[in-house]
Amino acid sequence: MLTYEKIIRYWNNVFKEDININSITKSTGNEDLDKALDWLCEDSNTILDFGCGNGLLLFKCFLRGTKNHIGIDISIEGIKVVKKIQEQLREGHFHFIVGGVEELKKISSDFANGVVLSNIIDNLIPSDAIKALKEIKRILKVNGKVLLKLNPFLTDNQINEWNIKVIEDNLLDDGLFLWNQTTKKWEKLLSHYFKIVNYKEIYYPEYDQYNRLFLVCNDNK
Repeated sequence: MLTYEKIIRYWNNVFKEDININSITKSTGNEDLDKALDWLCEDSNTILDFGCGNGLLLFKCFLRGTKNHIGIDISIEGIKVVKKIQEQLREGHFHFIVGGVEELKKISSDFANGVVLSNIIDNLIPSDAIKALKEIKRILKVNGKVLLKLNPFLTDNQINEWNIKVIEDNLLDDGLFLWNQTTKKWEKLLSHYFKIVNYKEIYYPEYDQYNRLFLVCNDNK
């Protein structure tokens, strides 16, 4: 049976260090991602970040004028970091939760204006990813918006060259889980739940790789 225990240990190690509140700025350092956050936050009061990590994107939403924020992550160390930042910030309304997809079920329907799903949906076990998308649709208000960012698609040659383990079908183990679907397959899946507003591949020079960015909206219930 697949579990997230190894994933939790990995992210707890990543998020061990505190963040200086003075280092938190409105910009992500990536122009395309900044524009996507601008779009998400426009006319949005309440933001949910599922897979929030150390909370940086939620705080960047706050700096764009959003009022209410919920962050969920499986890493207890990540949530410890965001709570320390929140204590120093002393502004805005934030609520942070340690947990996974099961926590989404506890959030009221029609709660959020916007949702951040940054490099999380394709790092879930596929059945959990489907559950998460269904819950996000329920949680979003009509015309609510989602910023959804995915890891790059890996070719068979890359999988073999980098000795990445194939768990089954297109679910990989590259140290984390990776639901390695083509962009067309993601478009088809997302279209079951949302209207796709925009798609763009955004480049990260520090990693020399592209991420796949979908901007989608909940155009109906």
